[in-house]
Amino acid sequence: MNAKRADIRQHGHDRYLAGIRPSDQPKPNIVLVFVDDMGYGDISCFGSKAIHTPHLDRLAGRGVRLTDFYAASPVCSPSRFSCLTGRYPNRGFVDGVFFPTKNVQGRLYNRYFFPHGIRGVLPDEITVAEALKAGGYHTGIFGKWHLGDRSPHLPNEKGFDHFYGSYYSVDMHPYAFYRNDQVAIEADVDLTQVTKLITSEIKEYIDAHHDDPFFIYYASPYPHHPAHASADFIGTSHGGTYGDCVQELDWSVGEVYQKLEEHGIADNTLFIFTSDNGPWFEGNPGLHRGRKGLGFDGGQMVPFIACWPGRIPAGTIVTEPAMNIDFFPTFLRLAGIPLPQDREIDGLDMMPLLTGETDKSPHDELFFINFDFFHKSDPVFAVRTRDHFKYTIRHKHDTQKYTMNKQGPFLFDLSCDQNESYDVSAHFPEKAGEMKRILEEKSAAFKANPRGWR
Repeated sequence: MNAKRADIRQHGHDRYLAGIRPSDQPKPNIVLVFVDDMGYGDISCFGSKAIHTPHLDRLAGRGVRLTDFYAASPVCSPSRFSCLTGRYPNRGFVDGVFFPTKNVQGRLYNRYFFPHGIRGVLPDEITVAEALKAGGYHTGIFGKWHLGDRSPHLPNEKGFDHFYGSYYSVDMHPYAFYRNDQVAIEADVDLTQVTKLITSEIKEYIDAHHDDPFFIYYASPYPHHPAHASADFIGTSHGGTYGDCVQELDWSVGEVYQKLEEHGIADNTLFIFTSDNGPWFEGNPGLHRGRKGLGFDGGQMVPFIACWPGRIPAGTIVTEPAMNIDFFPTFLRLAGIPLPQDREIDGLDMMPLLTGETDKSPHDELFFINFDFFHKSDPVFAVRTRDHFKYTIRHKHDTQKYTMNKQGPFLFDLSCDQNESYDVSAHFPEKAGEMKRILEEKSAAFKANPRGWR
């Protein structure tokens, strides 16, 4: 790794974690279900008619749905980086997807798309698991990691006491399952059994740790292509194998939540369900334009459900924008852990929005980071403001024939154009100019201080 280019500051990471002391305040359990490539419209409480998800619907009925929740990237690894660190993906130079280093193709891909030598989440990045562990939590990851498949980038080296799952996506090989640093199931894992295997491991983890605070990061490998389901779920949906796979995920969520209820800890657990980005070859992005790999909302706007009986009002719908960078500060605040002060944390505490203490997003703007390797001159390619306007300068075209054509800038009014179909910059020239300035200022700030050190 080119340490100078990466600007490694391990001392700040180590000093921060060493300074955390378990808080005397009550510590809620946190369960984050972070599925892979699920579309906004793939579950019934978000509008699906082809897929039936009664367990997720129940959670939504007992909690809150966010209609305008974004993943930080339209592809896997960058979104996962932001989910765990509270920082935009470019802070850690996670510009694309990591490939297996155990095969030649993967090594060549990583060398080409990560020329600075990054092969996973950098050691000096602070993950929410590291902070919660230092604050007295048991921490477990189940499913997909996808932030590096060799030391020092492995899950147990970034705050997780327990790891069960894979280092990367179900379409990458060799696809083995690990339990911590040991192979649990040799490659290639039977993909029809993945959801059941993970569900069983999570339930055993809850049985073992229900008397103490825990953080469960259920990073399901599905419904990423190629989607699979076990025999119990094949043919149960109207959405083909993809739909069957989602319905098995719904069953899995129900099993995990039931285990919390069995131990009497559901009321002391913040339970969140969302996706790492929009759908790929299959799946329903809802009314939104585009899908995985595109910067339109179909690539980054994802379903979001949060349930915490007694804290989050039942049956709530929130239309304010938020992003998965907000998990880090939200979870740390709940655990009584201060934020690190040596780096920019781009996320903000979203708990007041979930509980109804406020009806406004904590963000004045949300930024969309350029993930297109061939057009990296502008770190930010789009910005969305609280008033439902979105301004974009350029990104990959969603019509294959014209992929390389320059498009934009566009100003979309999402309050009446969820599909991002109409450029309204001629109607709102002052707004377009204001958002252009905000975008350019943020891009300049990223260029001047890429890692966000203070």
